Amino acid sequence: MGFQEMLKPQDIVVSIKLLQSRGDGPVPTYASLASALRLSSSEVHAAVVRCLEVGLLRKPSGTTRTMPMPVAVAMEEFLVHGVKFIWPAKRGPMTRGVATGSSLESVSRLLDVSEPAVPLVWPHPEGTLRGEAVDPLYPRAVEACKDDPVLHEWLALLDILRLKTGREAALAGALIHNRLA
Repeated sequence: MGFQEMLKPQDIVVSIKLLQSRGDGPVPTYASLASALRLSSSEVHAAVVRCLEVGLLRKPSGTTRTMPMPVAVAMEEFLVHGVKFIWPAKRGPMTRGVATGSSLESVSRLLDVSEPAVPLVWPHPEGTLRGEAVDPLYPRAVEACKDDPVLHEWLALLDILRLKTGREAALAGALIHNRLA
């Protein structure tokens, strides 16, 4: 069974949220992840199980932590080199939406690139930016990112990689490498 049959796009988002809890902060629960990502607790649990099966997460040892932890090396390899082949981004017509890719101001600053002449957006009726539509990695991305600018940056970086945009993709890959190091 290949990654595409095994993993779902929301599995990557669950793993990214778990990356955010690597430090000394509180360990998230299935319920808190579900709430933050606009998924059900059972969807989060299933995502964790799938990520454990393919090696993106591992069960912690020698700790009281109950939630699995991301395997940084595996996450980097898959995010930088695999996601674009399994879930490539599709561009669509001009629409109103929420900034993604290098159209997200914080990402363009992080990568030290100029925002594109035609913004890239996740289509959304409450969006404030008009641009070229890009399908988000998973359907509830816009809602999940409303209260989580760090997750928004991660997904925007992944959109750059999913769009396979040369120099920007290399910069996004390097930034992901640095975040996971």
